[in-house]
Amino acid sequence: MISPMSTARIIAWNTGVQAMGKVVSTLFGVAIIALMTRYLGQEGFGYYSTANAFFQILAIVLDLGINVTLVQMLGERAGDEPYENRAVSATMTFRIVTAFVLLGAAPFIGLLFPYAWEVKVALFAIWVSFFSASLNQIVIGVQQRHLKMSAVAISEIAGRAVLLIGLFVCMAIGWGLIPVVVFVSFGSTVNLVINWLVARRYASFEWNWDPAFWKTMLGRSWPIGVSILFNLAYFKADTFILSLVRPATEVGLYGAAYRVLEILITFPFMLAGLVLPLMANAWAKKNAERFNTLVRQSLTAMALIAVPLAAGVAVIGTQAMVLIAGADFAASGDILKILSLATAVIYLGTVSSHVVVAVNAQRKMLPVYIAAGVLTAAAYLWLIPIYGMWAAAWLTVASEVVVAASATYITLKAAPRGFDGWNFLKILFAGGVMMLCILPLKNMWLPIPILTGAAVYCVLILITGAVSRGTLKELLSAKKGEPVIETP
Repeated sequence: MISPMSTARIIAWNTGVQAMGKVVSTLFGVAIIALMTRYLGQEGFGYYSTANAFFQILAIVLDLGINVTLVQMLGERAGDEPYENRAVSATMTFRIVTAFVLLGAAPFIGLLFPYAWEVKVALFAIWVSFFSASLNQIVIGVQQRHLKMSAVAISEIAGRAVLLIGLFVCMAIGWGLIPVVVFVSFGSTVNLVINWLVARRYASFEWNWDPAFWKTMLGRSWPIGVSILFNLAYFKADTFILSLVRPATEVGLYGAAYRVLEILITFPFMLAGLVLPLMANAWAKKNAERFNTLVRQSLTAMALIAVPLAAGVAVIGTQAMVLIAGADFAASGDILKILSLATAVIYLGTVSSHVVVAVNAQRKMLPVYIAAGVLTAAAYLWLIPIYGMWAAAWLTVASEVVVAASATYITLKAAPRGFDGWNFLKILFAGGVMMLCILPLKNMWLPIPILTGAAVYCVLILITGAVSRGTLKELLSAKKGEPVIETP
């Protein structure tokens, strides 16, 4: 049970706070892309994208499924402070050791690859960014458990602000790629420090060498870890393979569009991370009604955002990329249109993947992840050398559809009333009409189609009842306050 606020209002308040911060953070992220692409050009941004993709593969391996497993375990034992302190401190200790060893070795491994010298130096400059981010994931898990996401928003904004300032400095002095990457690491470290200073009020991050807890944690997380291992084969290997067989300029074009995708998909993981401990708690208590409600609300919320996002980018993707990255990256717009389909699928699939964790059905997804990873990696190796970034983009969409559909199947078996098909059709209708309305406006000043589309979509959502007036009133009436999660 959660009191005094209803589930919808708790999620709405925390999501609203994070969303407001995410708007500011996203604006900073877009500004960062705009400056980096214009300053570094296609080739230089291709070098940066290569270094980033190289580390992202190792960072996903490092995850081992620990991040979502920790949130799930804390949700199941909500209110048990000694357990939470042990879990958080032991997990953080484990992450520090493994991250330092694996990520610390990465730049030296990179020296063995046939990269330009700028990429090899960038690998040494960017490793601190990924080390900080890997620790920050554990800290954010604590914030998600306590539904205290304002600090996460503030720390992310501060980190990107530092990077933005650093970019201006680099551009003014003409420092080039490597100092830019150094500021990327500095911004990530600032993000971690601010978030940790707040989160330590809720849990202990002290050094805790606890092999017994690690064994328990890894015993639960390994199916997720294996899934993630194969997940990287279809989510991150595309840029890595592209960097080995295509020119740096093409890597830069693909990387710019992909970077926009990465910014867009932070929101669904934020919302799903907030809901995961609530779903895990409801499932552990066998509260089917509450569990179904949480799943239904989460899927509806994702659909409300994913549908207009994909529809809008399909129309104005090229204009958006020119505005963001400059005329040299106009070709990235067509790639962004394709990747927007993957973005929409990820929005819906993220909820389902977190439900899979909440109901401890990770092993059921293993065959899907393995098959998707192996087949997509094989397709990358076959088609990217021939078709380049176009093959990478379409294969990304195909793999995301397969994985999301499988996770959703498991989700709806666990929550038969977790999906409102009629409501989803209303959302699709609103998105389709919005798309038709902005099509004649696509070559106008960009805010015109964006604002027109948003207005048309919102009106249709209310008229069709995709969001009821009662729900809207409840969400808008959410007040500040600390939701209390009762001890199981």
